[in-house]
Amino acid sequence: MSNIRKMIGVCPQFDILWDALSSEEHLHLFASIKGLPPASIKPIAEKLLADVKLTGAAKIRAGSYSGGMKRRLSVAIALIGDPKLVFLDEPTTGMDPITRRHVWDIIQESKKGRAIILTTHSMEEADILGDRIGIMAKGRLRCIGTSIRLKSRFGTGFITTVSFLENKNDGSGTSPEPLKRFFKKHLKVEPIEEKKAFMTFVIPHDKEKLLAGFFEELQYRESEFGISDIQLGLATLEEVFLNIARRAELESATAEGTVVTLELESGILVEIPVGARFVGIPGTENAENPRGMMVEVYWQQDGSGTMCISGHSPEMRIPQNVSVLYEPPSQVLGRGQRRVRGSVIDYESSD
Repeated sequence: MSNIRKMIGVCPQFDILWDALSSEEHLHLFASIKGLPPASIKPIAEKLLADVKLTGAAKIRAGSYSGGMKRRLSVAIALIGDPKLVFLDEPTTGMDPITRRHVWDIIQESKKGRAIILTTHSMEEADILGDRIGIMAKGRLRCIGTSIRLKSRFGTGFITTVSFLENKNDGSGTSPEPLKRFFKKHLKVEPIEEKKAFMTFVIPHDKEKLLAGFFEELQYRESEFGISDIQLGLATLEEVFLNIARRAELESATAEGTVVTLELESGILVEIPVGARFVGIPGTENAENPRGMMVEVYWQQDGSGTMCISGHSPEMRIPQNVSVLYEPPSQVLGRGQRRVRGSVIDYESSD
């Protein structure tokens, strides 16, 4: 057991501290438990307190600390004794942005020569600190890999932001329509966000081979389109997490029959499983379009983490080369008012 104590450091989700002890006394106590030589305890504790910016509060009782100060002390306790395996459970909860960034630097430096397992709800924290990132949803590990790998595999594509010159769109500049047509013609994408100063596009991964030639021509025509800057990057880890959570919700919803109602602009009410992204609309089939119409549903998480609908795309034809992931046994629900149960289209695998 004494060897295990020396090898492992733990920062629990909730601070396990004694209100009557100071931060200095906490570190001395845990250093003794880990079996550090008595002569080395004081300098090691002083260094750790300086690292987590608690030197000025070293002799103040921990019961009077703020939440952020307690978290910093818990991180210092986890690192004392140079453990080879460290568990950090949401180590920066309650910290202000400046202190959080400082603790990230400490954790980054502490990775050398040891393994650190960190759990967090902050995708920014995971992206900065994680060499390998695992995402859990519905109690299961859904994926694991580097940040770039996860963004490439589970993100919607490449995020491109085109910024305009200052006089753009104020009446003296050129119209934004030629740029939108350029993206539509070459990549078949529309802007997901359009402001006076910029436009943002999502380019699917299957267009990657076209990007070199596309951006070469776009840079050549910068002055024609009134462009001041072009940025290209992968999807955020936040988006990756949302996609993973949505797929987990869909898996659970199709098994349990959990549905929500999507109201289309045509007035049709479509009941769909929670997390369904591409939904087929029953009753839209005809001789010209035998597979019918579908919409893409946009999801977000509310304050409690529950998936909810944030919007949907215009209706579009269901392609011939996609399959149906889920189709309810009965599709028509109501009379008078059009209320139907939608099918889930496997369109993501063809993106």
